Amino acid sequence: MTESLKDHIKRRAGVIAERLELELTVAGTEYAPLERAVFKATKNNTKTPKEKHVLVLNKNIADGNYAKTVLKMLARRLKEVGAAGTSASNIAAGMKTLAVWHRCLNSGDSTFIALCSQYSHVLEPPTGNAMGQMYAAYLREVLNSYSCIKYAYHRETSFESSKITKVGTLEVVDHTPIIMAQLVRILECDLQGGLIDVKTRNAVQYCINMLIIDLMPLFNALDLAMTRIKDSIGQMEPEDAERLAAFYGKFAKMPEKILTLLKQVSFDRDASPPVTNFDRGTLKEFKTRVEKVNAKLKTDDHHPDTIKALAEVAKSEYESVVSQGIAKISMDEVETTQHKDPPKAAPAAPAAPAATVSTNLLDDLFDAPPAPAAAATIAAPAAAAKTEEWDPFGSPPAPAAAAATMPAAKPFNPFEDDMPAMGGGGGGGAAQNDPFGGDPFAAVSGGGGGDLMGGFGGG
Repeated sequence: MTESLKDHIKRRAGVIAERLELELTVAGTEYAPLERAVFKATKNNTKTPKEKHVLVLNKNIADGNYAKTVLKMLARRLKEVGAAGTSASNIAAGMKTLAVWHRCLNSGDSTFIALCSQYSHVLEPPTGNAMGQMYAAYLREVLNSYSCIKYAYHRETSFESSKITKVGTLEVVDHTPIIMAQLVRILECDLQGGLIDVKTRNAVQYCINMLIIDLMPLFNALDLAMTRIKDSIGQMEPEDAERLAAFYGKFAKMPEKILTLLKQVSFDRDASPPVTNFDRGTLKEFKTRVEKVNAKLKTDDHHPDTIKALAEVAKSEYESVVSQGIAKISMDEVETTQHKDPPKAAPAAPAAPAATVSTNLLDDLFDAPPAPAAAATIAAPAAAAKTEEWDPFGSPPAPAAAAATMPAAKPFNPFEDDMPAMGGGGGGGAAQNDPFGGDPFAAVSGGGGGDLMGGFGGG
């Protein structure tokens, strides 16, 4: 269906009128470049959004000061194209506005998508645009998913591993329904009707290509999640296992629908978004993977009925463990226990009399004779002290132990041995060998004096 000359002139006149109104409103203001970029990228013509205008918006949303401004402009533009009526030109303008919004969500870091997730209610296309309603439902699902898990699986690339392989089992249980909800929204977007009209063909095809760009990473993440669920469903809680088994059944039906949707892809220059992850090689590789997954799901090990049986086994095992660990008590036993008199306490044992201390014990302690062991302990030092003889000149006596080890002294023979000198002579006085000749005290005293005590002192 081609556009008539009358419709073409009417549409062009409307575009010129909108442009004049825009210039009269925003000319000379700070945000005039952004207003012009939004208008030129979403004007109601038969072409797709121009890339140079989309890049202007992507550059400004990277700045935190202009991100909210771009969000307000896109929301206002979506209302403007809906208020003008439900003609084919306005439907195309509405689809282009949603596609530009979609491009902004996928560009740069996650700053803009985090901002839009707080205001997802403003993404409301007109009720007369059925295709716009389906497309907007998917975009709102993206924003709601990001607000729940703070991550965008649809933005993952083939150059990095999916986050679903790095999170724990509990997070897999939480993320899997969210990923599946986004995939369901994409598969519900039946936009083929817009390909018939020449006025909306390029805009609708552009939107289909954008949906398939998001479809590829979402399906890859969901496939990895289902593989992890299959391996660990036997260790999950019964409720989680049953719920995820139902999701697995839905996942088994998706590959065929995805293969049908891939037939709507168009690499026409007028309808292809110029992004790096959208080319023939990438699409062919993805299609091969979907076919492999579809064939895998038909085998016995990966069939949905097998996963459902594993979930039932996990549920039965959990119930058996709970039934064994919890004691079953009837209500009659509970009531009997409550009305039963408490047991009487045993009589307390009589207290032992307090110990008393007599002051006479101290006297007895000193008056009584010591014990044998104590007496031996006391007598030992006294005996050691008695072995030591008093020496008036201070010479230390030999210890008792040393005296015991010394050899016995030879008895003195006066006829064979010499008389030992008991005192040293000062200048003469030798010992006398003859005991019968001479003075016997001379040997004792030495030379010097004739006093008996002088012999001890020397001459």
